Amino acid sequence: MAPWLAGEAGQTSLARSADEAGARACVDQHAAQIRDVLGAVTPGALVSYARGFVEAAVGRGWWPPHRLRHLDRYDLGEELDWESLRLAAVCRLMIEAEGLAL
Repeated sequence: MAPWLAGEAGQTSLARSADEAGARACVDQHAAQIRDVLGAVTPGALVSYARGFVEAAVGRGWWPPHRLRHLDRYDLGEELDWESLRLAAVCRLMIEAEGLAL
């Protein structure tokens, strides 16, 4: 479940960050930090990182904000949270690692 949730939250957040310069800059910073942590950025390393990240975040009580819409606890106009930006960066790095264009 964690890789699926990481992918869904990351893709949603990456798409939302595309139109906001500030959010794009945050994704860039997160991507740089992830590169520093992983060293070699490979699809396998990114999946492993995302799995551990989501398991830890969910363990702390985090849940993807876009999944909370039905609970009236989320507004699409809200800024992306730290975890969502981190997962957006993982998705962007995955796209780059697989040689796909953004």
